[in-house]
Amino acid sequence: MDPREKAALAERAARASGEMLEKHGAFEVRRKAENDFVTEMDFKSEALIKEILLSACPEDAFFGEETGGATQAEGRWIVDPIDGTANFMRGQRLYAISIAYERRGELVAGCVYCPGTDELFLASRGAGATLNGRPIHAAKTAALRDAIIHLGFGHRVPVNRERTLELFPALMRAVSDVRRSGTAAYDLCCVADGRCDAFVELGLSLYDYAAGAVILEEAGGRFSGWQSGEDGLATGNVLATNGVLHEALREILTK
Repeated sequence: MDPREKAALAERAARASGEMLEKHGAFEVRRKAENDFVTEMDFKSEALIKEILLSACPEDAFFGEETGGATQAEGRWIVDPIDGTANFMRGQRLYAISIAYERRGELVAGCVYCPGTDELFLASRGAGATLNGRPIHAAKTAALRDAIIHLGFGHRVPVNRERTLELFPALMRAVSDVRRSGTAAYDLCCVADGRCDAFVELGLSLYDYAAGAVILEEAGGRFSGWQSGEDGLATGNVLATNGVLHEALREILTK
C-alpha cells in the first residue's frame, strides 16, 4: 500500500473505534501514574484498531499506547486509542483516536478522529491534509501579539509542569490568548486547520503526536523540538506552529 492507502485504512479503523466508543456503557477506570488514567475502553479501542490494521496489512508491525509493541520496523502503525482519556472518562466530548503509519523510520500517514465532534483529520506525505475531506492549511498569522496558542502543562511530570508554569507569564504577555484542550493530537490538528497558531508541550510520547505531526506538516505548518536542532519526534518536547511564528516562539520557550 502507498501512503494514501495507509491513510484510508487508518480512517476506516479510527471510525470503527469511534463508533464503538460512542456507544459505550459503564467501564472500569484505573490509575496508571500521577495524573494519568486508563479505562477498559482504551484497551478495547486499541484491540479493535490493531485487528483492522493488521488484518489488512499482516506484514506491518504495531505499537500502541496500552499494549506496546515494535519500537522499530520496516513499516509500523503507531496508535493512541484514546488521546484525552481524562476527557473521555468524565463525559467530555473532546477526545481523539490517533493513528500514524511509519515507513523505514519516516512518518508518512496520519489520521486523527474526534468521535464526539465527528471531525476526521487525514494526511499522507505529499498529498496535503484534509478535515472531513476538505483541504486544510495552517494560518498565516505573522505577529505573536495576534496569535492564539494551545498549551499542554506537562502535568504528569513535575519538572515539566514547573518549567511550563515558569514560562506561562511570558507566553501570556507575548500572545493574544492561550487554550488547553486535553488532547495533544487534537491540538496539533487545530494548528493544521488554522484554528490556532501554535501548540507547545513538554514530554509527550510518540503515539500522542505522530499522526498530528504528519497532518500539521502537510497543512504547511512546522513541527520540531523546543531547542534549536532538537528532534521533537525523538524527545517529545513539541513545538508546533504555523511556521511563520516558529523562531519567535522558540525564543520565549528557551530563555
